Amino acid sequence: MIKNVREIPIDESNYPFAGAARYIDFHKYAYVEKEYYIDGTANIYQSVGTMGAVAVKDTDVAYCNRMIVRMPQNPDEASGNIVIEIINPTSFMEIERMWILGYEKLMRDGDIYVGITSKPNTIAKMKEFDEARYGCLSWDNPHMDEPFPFTEEQIRERGILPDLDIRYETGLFWDMLTELAWLLRTDDSQNPLHRVPNRYLYLTGWSQSACYLFRYVNSFAYREEVRRDGQVFDGYLAGGGVRNLIIPVNQYEALMDYHFSLKRVEHVEQPFLSVQTESENGAFDAFRTKRPDSDYPDFMYREYEVTGASHDTMYSYVNYYQEDPDLKRIGMLPAYIGKHAHGNNYPSQILFAGAFRNLFRWVREGSGPNSCARIPVDASGNNRKDVFGNTIGGLRTCLLNYPTGRYYAASTVEPGQSFVDLSSDKDPLFGYEEAFSPAFLKELYGSLAKYEKLCLEDTKEQISKGFICEEDGKTLVRIAVLLAKERGLD
Repeated sequence: MIKNVREIPIDESNYPFAGAARYIDFHKYAYVEKEYYIDGTANIYQSVGTMGAVAVKDTDVAYCNRMIVRMPQNPDEASGNIVIEIINPTSFMEIERMWILGYEKLMRDGDIYVGITSKPNTIAKMKEFDEARYGCLSWDNPHMDEPFPFTEEQIRERGILPDLDIRYETGLFWDMLTELAWLLRTDDSQNPLHRVPNRYLYLTGWSQSACYLFRYVNSFAYREEVRRDGQVFDGYLAGGGVRNLIIPVNQYEALMDYHFSLKRVEHVEQPFLSVQTESENGAFDAFRTKRPDSDYPDFMYREYEVTGASHDTMYSYVNYYQEDPDLKRIGMLPAYIGKHAHGNNYPSQILFAGAFRNLFRWVREGSGPNSCARIPVDASGNNRKDVFGNTIGGLRTCLLNYPTGRYYAASTVEPGQSFVDLSSDKDPLFGYEEAFSPAFLKELYGSLAKYEKLCLEDTKEQISKGFICEEDGKTLVRIAVLLAKERGLD
């Protein structure tokens, strides 16, 4: 139960962790950014069997969490689309990846963004950033004197994310999320969005947070206590889901052998869009857990696989933060660590904008978006390549249909730097780009003007299919043409 929502003051010297208003011109869009404490109590759950059913383990455990809200200054000008992001905690830092990938579309259309802290392992860095602002955040473990039923060595051997701590309980999150969603649907004065008309709620998350989304749909969304004679969310968008990861209901279940089906969505009555990049479409068990597109009432599903993009890109992981001095101060500034000259910068944000719009239309108008081809993989889950060395199939743009270079989904790094495997010299989450020679570009396309014409025609087709927003078409072509020019085509 949410007991209190308190706005946290913002000024020049007192502002949110990685606040978007410090990176983006909010005045240009007539947007505001606000941050709130959420005080309340939550149940902690435990599994009943291994198939996803849960039961209450502990009741009314107190917590203090936080959320960030970005919305039009005038609530009457809001679209009514409210995107709630399960903020990604994997790097022990709050990374709002779905905001980063979608903010240009969200802000131009008057959509609302709400980000909620999803795991207490990030609180330490927020406190280091500003102890006075975040010192009250707490997810206390009511069983702090009860040791975990596993050792650190077992955690390492199983490849579990090393972010467990006996002092807190990650399992408080499920009720936090449900109660926040129901609050945002009300006209209660504690709801920061109570003046917004025609509200539709969409749950989203990236990578580990997409796996949180899978678990929420599989174990919580359709429980009677959650539904309350309605639906807690109107739609879902999962980005970059790592399908070999099943989120435990509480951290004491970190080594539980859950059923294979929990790696994917099995039943969903509201529109669900899954968007994968080349880093995840075949890796991390994804090629074993694929689901077909469907319009059945109990499985409303689309999956897009973005050819060319890697899990992290320069745009979404490095450039957005603009050398933020606060992140430098606490040692958390994201960087490309590959040995290649050019980190992958495929403009996946343009395709995510299209995905958001397709989801919103699906929910509000009832007509499912077009399906697109999946990326073909071999028996080991490796993506198949064309004669240029790029991956075939998937959700494509002119950058792949008329390439000026090769896009890779993994980079070579120094041993010990890979987030996934410290013994490897490969980072499978952040790829790189390799340009074709000017002579080869000349042979392929003749001139920059001809290349631009090809990109315009290709983009027009993708817009007609609904995969690219019309407002982004010129931007995509400009990106492609500038890249071709930089690579020597004239």
